[in-house]
Amino acid sequence: MDIPMAAGGQELLVFHPHELRDAEAIILSVRENRAVVLSTAEAGDGEAQRLIDFACGGMEAIGAQVHRIDAETFLFAPAQVRVQQDRTQGREVA
Repeated sequence: MDIPMAAGGQELLVFHPHELRDAEAIILSVRENRAVVLSTAEAGDGEAQRLIDFACGGMEAIGAQVHRIDAETFLFAPAQVRVQQDRTQGREVA
């Protein structure tokens, strides 16, 4: 999947995948220095877990960060992106 880069070089993509094969685009996007928010709310329970496992394995392989936002939402970021903890709410923010 070829997704054009924004002019400023910083991009955050939001994925709502339905199938495991959609996870490859997530890994490739992070490898190309784009941060990705993954929402599995539209995927079935079993498919959602496979998507998360595959994407997390891909992030490990490319040295990227994984941050769980909630039960169905994850942030995947390249290693050089600073992800900061929101101390007032106890949640992570990018």
